[in-house]
Amino acid sequence: MKKQWKVFLGFILVLIIVIFALSNSQEIPVNFLINKIYLSLVLVIIGSALIGALIVLLTSGATMFQQRKEIKQLKEQIQSYETSNEQKLAEEKAAFQREQENEVAVLKANYESLLKEKDQALAALENSQPEKKNQHPVDYYD
Repeated sequence: MKKQWKVFLGFILVLIIVIFALSNSQEIPVNFLINKIYLSLVLVIIGSALIGALIVLLTSGATMFQQRKEIKQLKEQIQSYETSNEQKLAEEKAAFQREQENEVAVLKANYESLLKEKDQALAALENSQPEKKNQHPVDYYD
């Protein structure tokens, strides 16, 4: 939609320039550095408009070329940052997983050692009180 307005506006401007040029059809002197030439005012107006359009095209074209080059460089830089970030994320994820696995292993080892200690303490209690083993539990409801 934006480009359609630009084309329409450009067409209107060209039409205005052509109407203006055709309404001024007398011959005028045009001074160059050395020569003086008599040309139709129509040719001078249209020629001036074309030269102005050419200057605008060249300057904007150079600017657009520089902007496209910069955009390309920035896209490449973004891509390198994304791959770098993905690598860093994978490394951090792997380090976190290793840390969690180590923590789980330490907790399991602590649990196993505590379990062994409790089993040994229970075995020591059972060995120290053999007579209570044979006794039946007291029935309070008798």
